[in-house]
Amino acid sequence: MDNDLERSVRLLENAVSSTGRGLFKTVSSQRKEDFDLSITMTPFEIQKLIQNATSSEYEDTMKFIFEGNQTLGGSVIQGPSPWKTTMENLFTEFFEILQNHSGGHDILEVVADFARCSSDAVNVIQGLKSKVTLTSIDEEKPLVNERNTWRLLFILYQDRLAFKASDNNDIIMDPYSGLSEKLCVEKLFKRDNLLRETQLVIDWLESCSCEENILVPHYTNGWENTLHQLRSADTIAFSSTRKVVTNLDPDAPHYQHLSLHDLDEEDEKRLCQVVFNKIRCGKLDEAQEICTSSGHAWRAALLEGWKLFHNPNIESHEYTDLDDMDCDQNIDSSRPLEDGEYYGIEGNPSRDIWKLMAIEYCNKPYLRMEEKGAIAAFSGNLSHLLPLCKTWDDYLWAYMRTMVDIRVESEVRDNVNREYSPLPDWYWNQRMSLNEIFEKLETSNTPSIISEASSQEHIIQKFIILDDINHLMGILQEWVEDPNVSSTFLRFAAHLVLFFDQVGKINDRDIVEISIEEYVKRLQKLGETQLVAFYLSKVSKTRQVMLYAAHLEDIVDNDERRAALSYAEDFDLNVLEITKKVVENIRNKPHDIENQATLVSKITESDLMKISALDWIIFYEEQRVEALIQSNAIIFTFLTLSKLDAAQLAFNKIPLDTVEKLLPENNNQNVEKIIKEHLSYKVYLEAHEGFNEWYQKYKSKPELPKPVPETAQFTEKVAYQHRMTQYQAEIERWKISTTNLSKTAKNLLYNVLLFPEGWLSTAKDGEYLRTTCIPEIVLLLYTVLSESGLHEESVQLADILASEKNQLYKIYSKEKLSEILVKLCESSFALLNG
Repeated sequence: MDNDLERSVRLLENAVSSTGRGLFKTVSSQRKEDFDLSITMTPFEIQKLIQNATSSEYEDTMKFIFEGNQTLGGSVIQGPSPWKTTMENLFTEFFEILQNHSGGHDILEVVADFARCSSDAVNVIQGLKSKVTLTSIDEEKPLVNERNTWRLLFILYQDRLAFKASDNNDIIMDPYSGLSEKLCVEKLFKRDNLLRETQLVIDWLESCSCEENILVPHYTNGWENTLHQLRSADTIAFSSTRKVVTNLDPDAPHYQHLSLHDLDEEDEKRLCQVVFNKIRCGKLDEAQEICTSSGHAWRAALLEGWKLFHNPNIESHEYTDLDDMDCDQNIDSSRPLEDGEYYGIEGNPSRDIWKLMAIEYCNKPYLRMEEKGAIAAFSGNLSHLLPLCKTWDDYLWAYMRTMVDIRVESEVRDNVNREYSPLPDWYWNQRMSLNEIFEKLETSNTPSIISEASSQEHIIQKFIILDDINHLMGILQEWVEDPNVSSTFLRFAAHLVLFFDQVGKINDRDIVEISIEEYVKRLQKLGETQLVAFYLSKVSKTRQVMLYAAHLEDIVDNDERRAALSYAEDFDLNVLEITKKVVENIRNKPHDIENQATLVSKITESDLMKISALDWIIFYEEQRVEALIQSNAIIFTFLTLSKLDAAQLAFNKIPLDTVEKLLPENNNQNVEKIIKEHLSYKVYLEAHEGFNEWYQKYKSKPELPKPVPETAQFTEKVAYQHRMTQYQAEIERWKISTTNLSKTAKNLLYNVLLFPEGWLSTAKDGEYLRTTCIPEIVLLLYTVLSESGLHEESVQLADILASEKNQLYKIYSKEKLSEILVKLCESSFALLNG
């Protein structure tokens, strides 16, 4: 990878996270007294129709979004598919945008940042595509569509939210607007939300097209090859294959029925294509400049006739009928500037005549499609625009331009005080609603347009334009629940839903919960714990606990666990409930099935996971009681599975001072029961540990040295005597050690049998362990007593079992009672023989 591919800078530095659920603050937009929103048919018409002396807020925003080159995010990492890293980085960058704006910023700033971040990623991918010599990258198109949708959302909701916050009851008709087409249309756009939004969509379509189309520049100087052939046919390097015109006025090829020079014909074709493409991209000024610089000033003049007439020199009280005055009269009767000059007249006073001629012009069979389309775009002639449309965006642009043109024309003819030449009926019959336009696209005769209309991105854009958000949310829910949906789309959908939720466009919050949940599941696979915590802060408390606990189950490193809990605290998640849920989830997972014949069953990975889960609830002092509850439950399970070592490991997880701290603080009977159950396990595990230590020592009795024969040599006899001396010392030490360990083991085993109010008597479902463990403890105690020669004390075990105070006999089955009685009989027999 070339060295010039470096990491893009981050969007913004990490900001202090907010603990609230809301992502944004409530909109505080207020409309200015002078309306400054786009109301024309192309971005460049904005300046001609309604621009004030200073740049409008809308124009600044459009430039900010569509032309801004700031790098806000995305990273380029060298590798086989570096663009995939760029796509993955968007997860973090979108999170950073929300986090940095959660302190109370305008929601539209967030949408603008989404658009710019997506745009930056598109630029990175397109740059990478050229570096790695690929013609296409699968991730590019979805990202371009997402970028365009964020821009559409920004443009429309900037107007919708501003209109909602403003008081539009004061919009009244200026008397002077009856004399000025421009002022009349200005008032129309101020009061007609649908028309204004339609124009915004047109501006958006043109701006998107400008980025996607590579416009080939046109360099020519009129019909220079034709001129050269007419002047010097003998010296021309490449003569035309056909007879050329003899005149060079614009209409000569038509009335002479002759052609231009072949090279000029190619230049004409390219010129018409470039001019139409410029118009499709909303760059009328550039189209006219190309025409003029190519020696076709007449083409540039053709594109001027559509402009609305406005004479700023006329006082509203001086004239009542525009037909009663001509242009010179207006200037003579108008008010001059301070230096004696006059304001320039804007637009075309004979615009209606121009439109009729434009309609006739488009019907000329000898004109190229692009020539007709360039004029049709400004005369509302849909039939000559559609043949030039290739994509869904092109068709929508053509329909909407026609819709705006008809609405403007109707308003002007109804409210401006003058007579207009009538337009043909078919012009007015082109009128369609937005719903009808989208129906046209969905039932197009072109299969590719039908396919595009059914794509996810265009369906989303359609419902945003129609402002039918409830319908859109229903469709989005189906898409996000599809297991095959891409992570890129899930990210986009989740943030889209969050936006609509914040602006109050969602009636059913289930779609918010579902979208975030599906998005979080993808983030879990990426291991983005901080992002998971942040997005879960936007859903209900119940889902927060359930989903974050599920995410934490796979985290085993203690440092990572602490970081995960820190994220949860930062974003105001219920940490205590989450940690409890994590332990319960892991604890309730199925155990590995194995031979359970002994109390020393093998510890499995599953067991270690359950034991490790207890770490989640010992991070917080306030969860000491919960730690006991969960450890008691895990130990209980291990003991039922005969996994004594696993039970001991689980018990060791509880801090040693836990009971000491809880006893003075709690008078709650439930807590006392929990502590008592914990202590029951403590004495039981200690009893087993004491017995094991005694038993190991008991089985390690020193062996008597093998005697040497009488005929052995003297040295062998001396060595034998030395070994015997050592044996006597070792056996004495062994007896002392065994006696001490037997006493300790005996006391620990008695602790279980004589546990206050009964061992494990307060535990739920503890009866099973009592019937299993207590008989086992009695046998172990008998073994210690018997092997230690304490037969009298062994016999006394019968009194303990029969005691009504402890009632241990009740937990014995006939088989187990018979077994211990046999043992006691052996001790009695030993006493009789002793």
